[in-house]
Amino acid sequence: MNGHTNTNGTHLPSTQKAAQFDPKTKSVQINNVPIPSIKPHEILVKVHAASLCHSDLMLFEPNEQGLTLGEDGPFTMGHEACGTVVSTGSEVKGFKPGEKIGWLPIVDCCFDCEECGIHNLYCERGTSKVQGMTVDGYFQQYCAIAWRNAVHIPDDMDLDCCAPLFCAGCTAFNAVTDTIFELKGEPSTTWIAVIGCGGLGTASSSIVEAIHTNEPSSGHLGIQYLKAYGYKIVGVDLNPQALKEAVNSGADHVFNPKTDTDYITQIRSITGKGCHAAINFTNSVQAYASTPDLLRMNGVLMVTGIPQKPLQFQAMDLSMTRFRLRGSNNGTTPRLEKCIEFSHKHGIKPHVTQFSLEEFPKMVELMEKGTQTGRLGVLFK
Repeated sequence: MNGHTNTNGTHLPSTQKAAQFDPKTKSVQINNVPIPSIKPHEILVKVHAASLCHSDLMLFEPNEQGLTLGEDGPFTMGHEACGTVVSTGSEVKGFKPGEKIGWLPIVDCCFDCEECGIHNLYCERGTSKVQGMTVDGYFQQYCAIAWRNAVHIPDDMDLDCCAPLFCAGCTAFNAVTDTIFELKGEPSTTWIAVIGCGGLGTASSSIVEAIHTNEPSSGHLGIQYLKAYGYKIVGVDLNPQALKEAVNSGADHVFNPKTDTDYITQIRSITGKGCHAAINFTNSVQAYASTPDLLRMNGVLMVTGIPQKPLQFQAMDLSMTRFRLRGSNNGTTPRLEKCIEFSHKHGIKPHVTQFSLEEFPKMVELMEKGTQTGRLGVLFK
């Protein structure tokens, strides 16, 4: 028999196509794979859209973060997606077939320990895995997810462009809200720098020899969130198109270190004594090393992008509170709910260029070249 009937009576095919990473060859393949069966704590989702994140490229590159990416055989890539509920396991609460949902990618965690309250990747069990990075992810039409990772998407939100909100979006939103938590002034007189506005590029300058955004569009989304909160924004990026989008999103001033060689002096002049905070979305060590020069005394440097190599800061700068160092990430489900609510209320949308699944290798190639702005995604229709 071709296909099988799901627990709620929905007839599904037996197999599907998936974009997979082969750890042995470090290559991408489009393979036929089974439709997953769900466990009691899981939801079977029909994926509507999935998007490619720059951190997906870590699969192809060595890293110094202690991450083990991939297990024995090929697995399906993708850790940000959205879709509709097909069926639910016996332990699932609050979700039913047909509902629109998005979700976070950490599985095999308990969700209840102290560590999970901060980030599920560090669950005290020590068994956490990342869908799309170590086990099957979402570049396939049907996937199984942990129900406690999921949140509802309002009916009037467009699923075509929602997928990036479930990594890039919540990362940017949490970076913005964590930064705001550290600040005391009125938004209308408080300056925040966004380093990495959504594009990629290379240069040799005081702030970067290479800016590669960890989340290509996190910076773009971060500007939208900051604008919605009413803050003054300075954008820094090497990609002219990304800076144009930053202006369209509400940035008050933008600078390209390639052409604005005195941009640090200009930014300090515009903001008075420097920015009150800077959110770095890049994975450039050089960008991080020079970001403190943009800050006034006791400014906040928010670490969001993750370079492959360790960052270094002067202990005296931190002990004397020349600047404060904070970190932010994609967070937990309660924070994801707030991100979706805020994005819906303020009409914040990612910019996504869509492809077919068969074009997935082309998407990876484009991201590796770093010539695109916004997100690259696949629509399953």
